[in-house]
Amino acid sequence: MKYDVSIYRSGKVESKHKVLYTDINSSNGYDIYLRSSFKIFQLLPFVVNEGVEKFKLKEEALALFSSSHSGEPQHTKRILKIIQENGFKESDLFCTPHLPLYEKYSKDMIRRDEEPSQVHNNCSGKHTSMLLLCKILDIPINNYYELDHPLQKFVYGYLSDLFDKEIDIFGVDGCGAPIPYLNTLDVATIASDLSRSTDKHGKAWSRIVESMKKNPYLIAGTDRFDSTIIDQSDGKILAKVGAEGVIFIQTDNNTIILKSIDGSRRATDLTALSILRNLGLLQNPLLSIEKEIIYNKQNQVVGEIKISK
Repeated sequence: MKYDVSIYRSGKVESKHKVLYTDINSSNGYDIYLRSSFKIFQLLPFVVNEGVEKFKLKEEALALFSSSHSGEPQHTKRILKIIQENGFKESDLFCTPHLPLYEKYSKDMIRRDEEPSQVHNNCSGKHTSMLLLCKILDIPINNYYELDHPLQKFVYGYLSDLFDKEIDIFGVDGCGAPIPYLNTLDVATIASDLSRSTDKHGKAWSRIVESMKKNPYLIAGTDRFDSTIIDQSDGKILAKVGAEGVIFIQTDNNTIILKSIDGSRRATDLTALSILRNLGLLQNPLLSIEKEIIYNKQNQVVGEIKISK
């Protein structure tokens, strides 16, 4: 299914987007890179192999390891502590330093003439979990992010078994680690199965999801879309955003994957809000006002956004 997202200004169409929709009842899916929406799956081998217990971590670490965080102190201090307590250096992370995604904190760092480091990278949580998994497997960390490294072979061997098909088409994600090219219906079906399963894989999935729901602002950050959705739904919704207009959503009854064809974050977020409101899972009217009516800087209403199948 495809959704049309039309942006009107003074009654005339100004922009249009198309959003691909897949859920567990879809007749077919779409082959895409799920980008950071796939981090929950990439973390499963760590949890199944008792990483939380072996490193005596708090459950909140699973939210951080699934995150695409904003580089706020609530993220960076926790990640740095885990790295240092387990014998690693920040430089071991294959994460290029960049200014925090949280603009206010970025501006504060610039004013203080403070340089960002690896932990400010939005994917540093995922990379920290990869280093820890190398330690569990007793394999070297050198080039751990490369597809032919024993770590990535282990992770995607595990996921190939889970998906009951060999995962063998990859790109390179924004953080330098491999990202598979998968069918959205396959992913939605497996995620739905995991959410109902009581085997070790299902229990690992439930732990990650529970951590994300209890710590929504660790998976993204202040004013970020997925953090806000989880928080305002009182844990009824799991949401995880990915680059290029991807979002993974899981509710009690369904798993939904959205992907804007043009990579627009706006189109995907608006469609997700519309779907979740129609399901009765979001009640806050401010989201409707802020996202579906367009105001200019003078607070004048100048347009609207309409979503249709």
